[in-house]
Amino acid sequence: MHVPWVPPCPGFAAHRARNLTQGAGASGRPLGPVRRAQGRTTSAAPVVVLGGGAAGLLAAMTAGRRGRPVILLEKNAVLGKKIRISGGGRCNFTNISENLQKAYHSSLPEGELVEEVQSDGSFFQKAFKRYPPEKFIALVESHGIKYHEKKLGQLFCNKSARQIVDMLQQECLAASVDVYTEASGSEAGRFRVVYSKEEETKELHAEAVVVACGGLSYAKTCGATDLAQRLARSFDLKVSGVRPGLVPLRLDPNAWTRSLTGVSLQVAASIGNMSFEEQILFTHQGISGPAVLQASSYWYDHDHPKALRLDLLPYMNEEDVLHWLQRRAESCRNRQSQRRMPASEELARKLPRRFADGFWIHEVSQRLHVSPSAGLEDLEISSLKDLAALLKSWEVSVIGTEGYPKAEVTCGGVSTQELSDETMECKKHPGLYFIGEAVDVTGWLGGYNFQWAWASGFAAGAVC
Repeated sequence: MHVPWVPPCPGFAAHRARNLTQGAGASGRPLGPVRRAQGRTTSAAPVVVLGGGAAGLLAAMTAGRRGRPVILLEKNAVLGKKIRISGGGRCNFTNISENLQKAYHSSLPEGELVEEVQSDGSFFQKAFKRYPPEKFIALVESHGIKYHEKKLGQLFCNKSARQIVDMLQQECLAASVDVYTEASGSEAGRFRVVYSKEEETKELHAEAVVVACGGLSYAKTCGATDLAQRLARSFDLKVSGVRPGLVPLRLDPNAWTRSLTGVSLQVAASIGNMSFEEQILFTHQGISGPAVLQASSYWYDHDHPKALRLDLLPYMNEEDVLHWLQRRAESCRNRQSQRRMPASEELARKLPRRFADGFWIHEVSQRLHVSPSAGLEDLEISSLKDLAALLKSWEVSVIGTEGYPKAEVTCGGVSTQELSDETMECKKHPGLYFIGEAVDVTGWLGGYNFQWAWASGFAAGAVC
């Protein structure tokens, strides 16, 4: 099939990991005709996978098992760098909760109003049906890797995340996948991948190219780049709003919350119509913790950013909070001691003391126009109602995120409108695939993004 060339896109290169011989890969299998001209070696490679992370390794392994000659190119010196540091070094490799179909979201294409749209699962269903968590778990078990469920369906290795990388490397070796590592600068075009090895330029002509370059999160520690996005744009593919996801949020440097560094509490954190009940942690720059990381994927830095709302008493409804406040106010009025108790001490029955003190002084007293030294007994019923509402929906002004260096994922990417939901193949460019974090599919915290990497990698590897 004749395929027209497109302008090359700079940014990808790799060196051969080991055992490179002219015209043959590490497996000894011929790569196709080889020629040398002006310092360039040209080879035929039926399948080229760009990126040796979770999605790329799964895709290469799957294609290799089908007998397809596969070359995998990775810019880092080792494979799976992000896998190695994930889950505190133990890799939260999947999730077995019932939230699989609702734990993913996508964005609208760039140039349109950036607004998160909660997926109904229709794009992901086929990939997950073909490669559900159980299949990856079976692979893990076949390699004797011990694991445990930590919470909320999250599965972690008992020992080390490196076990997952070693497993995938072994599977690729068994499937005769040729692996190249260590990037140094290159270009890639449709069905042509040009990379450098030492001082020699190499060119691969491929029947299929699988783009598994990931996103921009962990750029310093994992060498992430925007190559996938640049490749997509060079093929005139829609790229949805790219931004940091699962990332700590920054608050105003002058906000009173800066005094709370190290304080944590259980809340329900909401942005838009998405809400997550877990711990939050105040930091020297703002606010973090699982609940905020989850909600952060739905926050945007544009003219009208969505507010972060915190339910400080998620285990009580607003009516119950009001009744509790009324009971405490009545108890204060009936107290025999002449010592007045500031209302913050009553709030400290439910909230951490440092938080309760600051919240009362800087939030409640100013919004309700009461004295910072006032007690609950000094508040009218209308003020108690306002206090109950504030405790259930405290709006925090977010000025930004801590960016890609602290982001666990990159939201956005190649629009799902451009891809087949069965194969991850581009509708406009047969033979070109985008998988994993390169695609505009973002999962919740807790192994969901790895499961997307496995499922999308399998979908492409099964047909490329």
